[in-house]
Amino acid sequence: MKKYAAVLAASSILALALAAFAAGPLLDWASLQNPVLERQGWSIKDSCMALNHGNFYVFFSNFNYDRNRYRCYVSGVKTKDFKNFSEPLFVWTGEQGGWGGMCSPNIAQINDTYYLTYNSWGDDKSHPNQLFYAVSQDLENWEKDQPLAANVTSGKRAIDAAIARFNNNYYLVYKEDQTPKMAVSDRLGPEGWKSLGTVPGGWFENGEFIRIDNQWNLLVTDKSHLPCLRQMQGRGDKDQDWLNWGKFQRFNIPLEKFNAIEQANCAFLADFRASDGFFYLLYSGRNKGFGHQGDKYFKLAIARSKDLKTWQAPGKK
Repeated sequence: MKKYAAVLAASSILALALAAFAAGPLLDWASLQNPVLERQGWSIKDSCMALNHGNFYVFFSNFNYDRNRYRCYVSGVKTKDFKNFSEPLFVWTGEQGGWGGMCSPNIAQINDTYYLTYNSWGDDKSHPNQLFYAVSQDLENWEKDQPLAANVTSGKRAIDAAIARFNNNYYLVYKEDQTPKMAVSDRLGPEGWKSLGTVPGGWFENGEFIRIDNQWNLLVTDKSHLPCLRQMQGRGDKDQDWLNWGKFQRFNIPLEKFNAIEQANCAFLADFRASDGFFYLLYSGRNKGFGHQGDKYFKLAIARSKDLKTWQAPGKK
C-alpha cells in the first residue's frame, strides 16, 4: 500500500510538472513589481483571487474615507497581468441591509460555482457583525448578501468566514469575537449549521481552506501578522478532523521597500501549479504607523513559490 501511494504521489507531481511545462508562465514575473495594486485613499486588505479564462479576479476589503466617514467595502477587480487592473466590478457597501460596511472576502470554487464569503463591518454592539456569502458562475455577476450560518452566529460578532466542501458537507471556519470557530452543515444558508467548537492552536485571522496534494490545509494570519499554513491531521472524513491542525509552517515572505512595518498581512494562497508550476500568495503590506488612511494604507502584493518554503517577489527571473 505504501509503495502504491508513493507511485501515485510521484505520478501526480509529474502530471503537474508536465501541465506547467505545456502551459507556460501565467505572468511575466520579471517585469512585475510590488506593490501590484495601490490607490490613494484605498487601504487594501483581506485579498483573495481566482483565475478564469485568462483573467485573475481579485477581491478585497477596501478601507477608505467616504462621505465624511471612515468605511470598509468589499470590492472586486480583474487583471490579466497584475499590471493593469479594471475599475471595480462591484462595491458592496452593506447599506441596503442597514450595515456600516462589508469586509473580509474569501473565495472558494465548488464544482463550477464560485462562492465569496464575507462579513458585515462596523462593530456596532447593538448590531454585531454577521456572515454572508455571494454566488457566481463567472466571477463578475453575483447574487450577494445571503446570510450564512445565522443559527450559530446570531447576536454574536462573527467575522472572517471561509468554507470548504467535502463528503457532501460544508465546513465553515470563522471568528466569534476573536475566537476561531468551526461549524458544519449539509447545505449552505442561514440555518442547519452545527458548531464543532473552537479551533485549537491559538488566535488567528483570515482562515482559508486549501487542498494541496489531496490533503486539507488551513492558511491563517498568525499573531505576528504573517501567513502560517496548518495541515489537517486526518483526512477530513470525521468532523473532529476539522478541529485537528498541525505541522505549522510560517511563510518567509521577502521584505521590500513597501512592507517594512507589516510584511505580509491578510494573505491568500492559490495553487496554480497545474498552470505554471507555482503557488501564488496575495498579501498586504505597509510602511508607516497604524491605520488605514493617508500614508498608512495597505498596498497589495504578490509572491510565488514552487515548494511553499522559498518565496520569490516579482522583478526576478
